[in-house]
Amino acid sequence: MRFFQNLRSLQSRNISRLVFFAGLLTGIACFAYYYANQLTVAHYDAKAHLLVARRMADAISPGYSQMGAHWLPLTHLIYLPFVVFDSQYHSGFIPSLISILAFALSGFLTYRISYRITGSAAAGLFAAAVLLANPNLQYLQSCPLTEPLYMALMLLAADSLIAWRESGCARIPWGAAIWTSLGALCRYEGWFFFGGALLLIAFDFWTRSASRRKIMQAGAVFIAALGIPAAAHFGYIYLRLGDTFFRRVAEGYPNPYVTYKRPFLSLIYHLGELSQVATLLLLLAAAAGLMLFLTQRKEFNRRLPLVLLWLPSLINISALYWGLIYRVRYSILLLPAVAIFGSLVMKSDKAKKRTLLLLLITASALPWISWYLHNTNPGHAPMPGPGALVLPAAGLILFLAARAKGWYSGALILLCVLAIQVPPLAREDHPMMVETMEHEFIEHERKQVLEYLRRNYDGKRILIDMGTDAPLIYDSRLPVKEFIYNEGGEPLWHEAVRNPMPIVGWLCTQKGDFIWKHMEADPDWASGYTVALQTEHYRLYRLN
Repeated sequence: MRFFQNLRSLQSRNISRLVFFAGLLTGIACFAYYYANQLTVAHYDAKAHLLVARRMADAISPGYSQMGAHWLPLTHLIYLPFVVFDSQYHSGFIPSLISILAFALSGFLTYRISYRITGSAAAGLFAAAVLLANPNLQYLQSCPLTEPLYMALMLLAADSLIAWRESGCARIPWGAAIWTSLGALCRYEGWFFFGGALLLIAFDFWTRSASRRKIMQAGAVFIAALGIPAAAHFGYIYLRLGDTFFRRVAEGYPNPYVTYKRPFLSLIYHLGELSQVATLLLLLAAAAGLMLFLTQRKEFNRRLPLVLLWLPSLINISALYWGLIYRVRYSILLLPAVAIFGSLVMKSDKAKKRTLLLLLITASALPWISWYLHNTNPGHAPMPGPGALVLPAAGLILFLAARAKGWYSGALILLCVLAIQVPPLAREDHPMMVETMEHEFIEHERKQVLEYLRRNYDGKRILIDMGTDAPLIYDSRLPVKEFIYNEGGEPLWHEAVRNPMPIVGWLCTQKGDFIWKHMEADPDWASGYTVALQTEHYRLYRLN
């Protein structure tokens, strides 16, 4: 195709810049749409992240301990200078712009890593296109969430690590170590990436791929870059709160999910969630690239750092194994791995042809499979999505055009992007938005509670379970210091639980939270309060 022939006349640096600006424009356009529809802070965790940053400055006892035991610091420290202003706290505008910048940077880095590994501009464009075109990521990058920022940090670390290895490990990899450390202070998936990077360094040490002295120095730098800030963070939190995230994990989850201690089922659930986020067709392309990765032995050592991009799967499967409810959002972090491994097929003409044919056959078979399963097992059958009929027809046209013109690279990119935008299965159609709206069934009750507080709040503090009702605190638009809660080492929480009447004038509880269960265990505990508002899932009590 003339387009890809013209790519060869452009320098990779120019193409990567075009990819960055395309990502920036895409991100801004998506943000404008979701912001106009008031969806940028609709997700539970978007509100929670803004609230965690805000309460470090606006709480009864403000300070770093308000980070709490299980939150990692980086994202909230970045948000802190902005959320001290009410306009930014309530809108999340600038924090969302940080996510947009990370989104554009991720597209740029995905292109660069793929091009660095394959030497093919078409492969780089494939990787960047399927990443930037993903509607689930387009929504998340419009929100103040940790995933877009961590994705950029992970790709920065991977790109720096690949460059360091290609240079013969001649210099100390300060960049790779710093990006890895920042990623580990952003999300817990970063700890697995850190462990994987150390294993890669150990592999290089064992195979004598470079000076062992230089490799040992690199390992020491990685350990120091993460060990010092991590020790400072967790040490301070433990001294102030007497609690850590790792102790909570060791205690286990009181109501484990169906996958609890079932490794195979945990893996199946994870793959199912990943196929929702990335779509089945793109996963098949990534699987084809993975086969090339494993069989092309000459390129294996050079491409080995790409395995680090799959490591978020380990924490996701582990979470399912320990019975934690898995969220679709967590699989977003695997999109760079899917995109880059899928791009490996672009290096081989035979692989491109076979992959395009595989995707066409799959897209054509899925409607028939859905129809058959619906008739044999209607309760658990996958429902056809918006691309059930469009995708096979478009795929056939692209395949025939590729056969006639030798246009396999462009046909494969277009088919994968089309599969992402109009997926063949209903479960692949914007699952991120479905997750965001999962609390919609109690939204009218939350509005009743918020409206009552706006009309009747008298300035007396409110006892509330932060772990369950953080969105309600955020949406109340009351100062955080008006609430007494159980996260961040708030000392008054324990006193209020023992004897609430001298300390709080209101009790706000949601069905199943700590306060609700405490009232069920001790009905006389709230005897000094009267029910001000009661719904199916909420109760609001006011001091007599």
